Amino acid sequence: VEDALAAMAQRGARSAPEPPTAGNAAATAEPQPTARTPAAGSPGTSGACVDCSSGRAQPKFREAFGLSVCYDCQRAGRGEGGRYQVLSKSRAKDEYLLSDRQLDGERGGLRSMRLPNPNDARYGDMRLYLRRQVEELALATWGSSEALLLEKERRSDERLRRAEAKRKLKSGTPEEQMMARCNGRAAPKQQRRKAQAGKAGEAAARPPVRQLAAERHEHVFSPDEEYDEAADLWTKRCACGFTVQYERI
Repeated sequence: VEDALAAMAQRGARSAPEPPTAGNAAATAEPQPTARTPAAGSPGTSGACVDCSSGRAQPKFREAFGLSVCYDCQRAGRGEGGRYQVLSKSRAKDEYLLSDRQLDGERGGLRSMRLPNPNDARYGDMRLYLRRQVEELALATWGSSEALLLEKERRSDERLRRAEAKRKLKSGTPEEQMMARCNGRAAPKQQRRKAQAGKAGEAAARPPVRQLAAERHEHVFSPDEEYDEAADLWTKRCACGFTVQYERI
């Protein structure tokens, strides 16, 4: 990412003029022609750097993040924790719990810089976000850094709980499987007995393997998917009632 940003800035930066020497002192003493100033509001017009006030701002950086910063200042502050550090979309979502909508500039979210994917050009463009802007949006979303930390811990505990319930349901003891089906609450004795009797009846009435293969259902998911903004998860449903939750990257 840093190499791509450096190459972009080098291409857009204006080469510095050569210092005057003794041979051209007379030429430098003469009045120099005035440089043509771009029209105000035209693309790439950003003025001086907001940090050093002397360097020429990078048009692409200003277009992406709305900040007038020269190449040298941006390079000096692009390290870990720096003023101009950039983050990938997946990192912004994982560390700051921001949703896809909040990271979509076309839908009123944060603006980003797009670069060709360094792993495979066949994939979509890589989106980079300015860390300071991501932190500001996360603070406005969660109220405080402590609230963000608590939400991250809650989601982590919820993922662990789901993983443990899935393990018990798949390979746990009969008692653990029953408790997993009841969301961790012990079932009454009558319900446990009924479940055990039902298992015995299912084993006796289970159709042959060939019949199961012939009646196997292939899920066809509806194009209308549901989005849970709190959990940042999408849900797709089949007509048979089967659902799948996943995260969009």
